[in-house]
Amino acid sequence: MALVLLSSTGCVLEGGGTAAPRGTEQQQPGPQEELPGQEPGPPDQSPEQEPGPQGELPTQEPDPQGELPTQEPGPQGERPSALCEAGDPSLIACFAFEGDPGDGSQHRFMPDRARGLEYAPGRDGQALRVTKGSRLRFGHDAAWTAPAMTIDVWINPASLPEKERFTVIDSGGKPSLFLVPGGQIRCTMGVERNVPHSIVPGEWTHIACLSDGQTQSLYVNGVEVDRSPCGPVLADGEQPIHIGSEEPTDQDEFHGLIDSLRLFGRTLAPQEICAAAGKNGC
Repeated sequence: MALVLLSSTGCVLEGGGTAAPRGTEQQQPGPQEELPGQEPGPPDQSPEQEPGPQGELPTQEPDPQGELPTQEPGPQGERPSALCEAGDPSLIACFAFEGDPGDGSQHRFMPDRARGLEYAPGRDGQALRVTKGSRLRFGHDAAWTAPAMTIDVWINPASLPEKERFTVIDSGGKPSLFLVPGGQIRCTMGVERNVPHSIVPGEWTHIACLSDGQTQSLYVNGVEVDRSPCGPVLADGEQPIHIGSEEPTDQDEFHGLIDSLRLFGRTLAPQEICAAAGKNGC
């Protein structure tokens, strides 16, 4: 396996804590999901409302593209505590995508843009299906920045990118994760790294990217595949966070399913990543 190395001074990655392994039981797919409590309005040309302060819900009617105001998730949107562990103070955000796009961490982030979202059987329960035109955006919050971070996610691409990259999560100045042409995984925290790896369309792959501000590591299916020296974790700017599309253009959409996306304000320990990948031992 070919690795691209950047020269800098590295150190040993540290982490701690535990994470419960996920089950594999799948549910039957449901119809196109909409955020609860709203009916699509008639076509018009109303401009999109700018996001308000954290926690403030937009009040405008849906636009012609199907963008819906956000609402607190109902019973269908309850997220498994084993995944989200809202009591974990290091958990920045947790998205189980059980029929809604809301966050199951202690912060309970709700999107300021949610459009063209679908749900399908996932790695555990349901997953977010991203297609051309899907939009999921969250406003900036100081909780999204930390000196050490981990992105932990399951992906199942319907295809691999040929020219443009596929976005898992992106925000200018914050950690990001992409699939790029040539079968590579790009993780950007303290350094931008393209790591070749065989991602198979139609199959679930667990990815964990983490940095402690000196060393950035990438794990695939519970196994470390890359480790490189890096600078401080990127955490500047107040750009919004995009899931499934690139910031700021809303392009480079992911093509396929995203499930069990978590962001931590620390580096997970290898045994935690192994458990999150559904392995008894790595």
